[in-house]
Amino acid sequence: MNSDIAIDATGAETPAVYQWGLAVIKRIQTWDNPVVDGFMRGISLFGTEAVYLALLLLIFWCIDEKKGVRLSVMTLFSAWINVFFKALLHQPRPFQLDPSVGKSFEPSYGIPSGHAQMSLAFWTVVASWAKRGTRSALFLALAILISLVMGVSRLYLGVHFPTDLFAGWLLGGAALACYIFFEERISNFLAKSGLRIQFIISATSSFVILLTGNTFLSGAMLGMGAGYALMLKFAPFAAKSKRGRGVKTFFILLARYVIGAAGAAVLFLMFQRLMPDTNSAYHLLVYFCLPLLLGLWIYAGAPWVFIKTRIAERREEKITGE
Repeated sequence: MNSDIAIDATGAETPAVYQWGLAVIKRIQTWDNPVVDGFMRGISLFGTEAVYLALLLLIFWCIDEKKGVRLSVMTLFSAWINVFFKALLHQPRPFQLDPSVGKSFEPSYGIPSGHAQMSLAFWTVVASWAKRGTRSALFLALAILISLVMGVSRLYLGVHFPTDLFAGWLLGGAALACYIFFEERISNFLAKSGLRIQFIISATSSFVILLTGNTFLSGAMLGMGAGYALMLKFAPFAAKSKRGRGVKTFFILLARYVIGAAGAAVLFLMFQRLMPDTNSAYHLLVYFCLPLLLGLWIYAGAPWVFIKTRIAERREEKITGE
């Protein structure tokens, strides 16, 4: 028997690195009490796709549409890379090797950790928006702390090994590097491009994702890219407009979010009713069309409604792209 192989309680051979990971998890789970358990579950819930989507909508519709769409692209790109490597590596989760550590359940493969990866990439970008100086350093430290605590929560729940976290942070760093080095160049290129070029780039990016077998994210990329291009051409909305101070501003921003989220909810519920069985030939088509239409609504339809209902204004500058 190889020296890096151990025998678990069921008699199956388990690599030593997993045995070490299980030992780390069990040590962390000795912290178990109602307060710690609730905190860890809450932190883990804060790292779900639904929370990130809610935050992205808030940023795009109510804070800064330019930063919002750039963060959306980075987040989607990071999610695609994570899903791609999960499917490629086919690694188990801790509770599958030792059910006693399973405080939660996840249906997908283990490595890399999406929570670790996404928290590092997302919150570091948000922290970078702070002005340089002490405040910027504090926000960066907070972003790193969030990612670390998020990772510990996944160990505590028994859904990730430490190596899953390391891989997630590595990919999160890679996504950040791509954002830092390429975001400005791509934005400048798109700013000089017309609607046709923007559509071609969105369709090409969507097709590349589709080639890896991810129908949902492929539709999301096309919907986001095409929607934002249409918004720039026909309804160039400014998230910062109608924003001042006081109760009036709060209700204006609340109205945007409620209207936008309501439209997205209607589309989601409609497609949920129409979603065929997974064995149906139309399942993948519907699974592609749902995020496509959601993207068109979020990045084009909702801003158009905001302008028409006068809860947002058009951009003053003339822009063909970003």
